[in-house]
Formats: sequence, C-alpha cells, structure tokens
Amino acid sequence: MHEDGRLAFRLDLRGESREDLVIVLAPPLPRIHLTGGAPAPKQPTALAGALRNLLRGARVEGARAIAGERALALELSRGGESVTLWVELFGGQANLYVVDADGVVQLTPRGDVARRREASKGMPFEPVPARAVQAEPDEDMRASGSAAVIALVASRGGAQKTESAQARLRRFVKRKLKSAQKARSQLDAALAREDEADELHRRGELLSASFHLLKPGLARVTVSDFTRSPPEDVVIELDPTLPPGEQIAACYRRERKLRRAAAEAERRLAASAADVESLTTAAEALVGELASDELEALLDELPAALQDAARRELAPPAQARKRGPARAQPWHTFRSADGWRILVGRDARGNDELTLREARPGDLFLHVRGATGSHVVVPTPRGKTVPRDTLLDAAELACHFSERRAADHNEVDHTPRRYVRKPKGAAPGLVRLERSKTLSLRRDETRRARLLAARERSGHEGDAR
Repeated sequence: MHEDGRLAFRLDLRGESREDLVIVLAPPLPRIHLTGGAPAPKQPTALAGALRNLLRGARVEGARAIAGERALALELSRGGESVTLWVELFGGQANLYVVDADGVVQLTPRGDVARRREASKGMPFEPVPARAVQAEPDEDMRASGSAAVIALVASRGGAQKTESAQARLRRFVKRKLKSAQKARSQLDAALAREDEADELHRRGELLSASFHLLKPGLARVTVSDFTRSPPEDVVIELDPTLPPGEQIAACYRRERKLRRAAAEAERRLAASAADVESLTTAAEALVGELASDELEALLDELPAALQDAARRELAPPAQARKRGPARAQPWHTFRSADGWRILVGRDARGNDELTLREARPGDLFLHVRGATGSHVVVPTPRGKTVPRDTLLDAAELACHFSERRAADHNEVDHTPRRYVRKPKGAAPGLVRLERSKTLSLRRDETRRARLLAARERSGHEGDAR
C-alpha cells in the first residue's frame, strides 16, 4: 500500500503480472481503477505504513460491488484470518475501511467521515444496503468503477491458487534439495575418510612397537617403520598433555569412530542419491507451469519420507471460521505513543507463537531480566529503528506483564528477534538471547495507564503471565 498524495492510495497487487489498484478519496471526483504497476516511494507515509501493517502479504480472495451504490468490498485473507477492504466513493463522504473477521473497523484514513457514518476505528462496520436500480448490474458496476477489479479477481482466482500452491511446492523442493545435496556431500566426505582411518591404525601400531621411546610431555617422536622396504624413519605428532599409553589408545578410538561413520555413510549413500535424483527431477518439472493433477502426480514421485510434508506445504492456507467467535490471537496488541504496534504474549505458549512464528528477524524482542513474564515484540519495518518512546512503551509493557509488575525499578533486555533462540527441549516460553542490550527502567504509572487503555480488543481477554 502506498500513498501518492492527499487521500490517494495505491494497492500493489501481484499475480501473473503486477497491477496497482488506485483509490482516490479526495473530492470532487473520488474514484477507483486498475493501472500498471508503478515504482514504490522510498519512504511510506505514516498512514500508508499503518495500512501496510494490516494488509501486507494478504491474499485476494474475492471482490464484490454493492448494487446501486458506489461501494466495493475487496475480500482478503492474511495468516488464516479474513480481512475486508471496503471502499465507498460517496462524493465528499468517500472513505475506505479495513475491517477484520469480527466486522470491526481496524483503520480508516478519514476519521471525520467515519464518525459521521458511525464506523470509527474499533466500531462495528455495517455495509451500506443495496438499492433497487433501473440500470443493468453490469452497467451499475461500471458506473461504480469496480467492474475491472471484480473481473481481475474472478479471472485470476483459480490461477492464483494453483500458482500459489506451485510456488510453495517449488520453495519446498528447493529447500529439501539443498539439504539432500548437503547430506550427500557429508556422506561422501565420511566415506572418503577411510584412508585416514587406515593411517591412524598404522600410527597406533608404530607407537605400540616403539612404546619405549614415548615420554610424558613429548610433542613428537621419530620411530622406525619396518613394514616398508627399506625401513624408514617416521615423525609422529603427539599430544603432550596425554600420557604415553593414552597416545596409542587415542589413535585406535579415532580409527574406530571413522570406520563406523564410513560404514553408516555407505549404508545411507544409495538412499541419499535416490533422494537427490528425485528432488532434482521435481525441481526441473516445477520450472514450467503444472496443473493441479500434475502437481499431485509429482508429489507421488518424491521420496516417501517427504511426501506428507510436501502435501502439507501444498495445502491451501487455513481459512478463518465464518461462524461463531473468532479464535483469539495468542498475544495482546497495543499502540505506542508513536503509533507503532506492540505485541505481548498472553501466556507461555502464546510467547512461543509470537516470538518463534509471528515475529520477523528484524523485529525488536523485549523481556524483563531475571523474571518470568510475557515476550514483547515490536514489529519493525526493514531499515527502520524503533523510536525511543516506543522502546520505553514496550519496556513498560514487559514489566507490567511479568512477575515484577509491582516493582519500582526493572531491567529489560532487548534485541532483534534474530538473536533469540529456543534451547532444545526447553519448556514453553523459555528462550535464550545470544546478544542483547539492557534498559534500566523506573515504573511509570502514566505511561502504563495510557498503554493499557489503548489495548486493541480481540477475542477473549486476560492478562498474560
């Protein structure tokens, strides 16, 4: 999403080709139309940035016009949740609304118009009703400027899904092929080290035959090799920290380890070669466009161990439930004084979901030092630095959603998400920071109250611990 001028927006649509959906809300001629893709501005405006946070990466699922009205709904899905972008082109009251799966307005650029319409941020959104009109539906849609958008979505809907499935499978095969090739190289290397095992065995025998020459603290020893004709002297490097008997034992231990690795490599090499061959064939086939039945046939040719994982990769993204209450996200959402989103895990499993799956490598991670509590993540656009007020707001929330919420002074560690690791077998919510900075923070009741009052409501509520 880009903002090209006052109340002029451009939504970047990517399919078989790139097209931009241009939305102009400024009077006297609000309009909507499709055009060829244009270069993106280097720096998005604050409003465009907020719209990007809600829409970036969304998938176009459908579009529909309101009969008799200059209104269009662009239906999207993002992360398994449905989002609707409503565009209303009512002269001086033109506006757009981003509406979540619960029918609640998440953002609208013209707050004054939204208040008069009773559709401000956080309020339920009621679409305008259709009107009985004399014009034919096609003419009405052309008059509203939405026919081209609806035609675009209708014509590409199935192709986009096939393309998306093939793109996911292409990435999966490429990733697995790279892993299989790396494993094959490691097996080849292990098999080739049998020569090193033979040399270690020979070294152990020479040291055993010349045991009387070995003295504690020696770094090397010269021994005679009588297995060669004529006999020759051989210099053997030693570990001066090991006693003489251990020098010999170390040679034989290393030899046994290399021979076991070579035997295992030889056993696995044939299967590894077959995996590389089938994945290479699949990668070559995925260069061209394949129909759904061809993709299914391709899956059957993959190694058996990868077929289930490949089918999961090929499955369409989960759709949001259409009935009943929406599943609550495993984190709370707040807005900083600068307008940045701050995400706070609801519980230990929510912490893992937020930090390990939702957060991107460049997002800022925060946690109170030496205490249990929620993970806090500040989504950070590439090339941007978190403003100081947002950093303090996020640190204040980390303190509030921790066991030290009543303390007057806390230390909060913060680091980019790329430096956060979860130890193998660790309990839910437990992570390790490879590097971090520490912020010393005094309790600020005013800041804390402002943030808690600005929490975005979604699903069930309850403080995370």
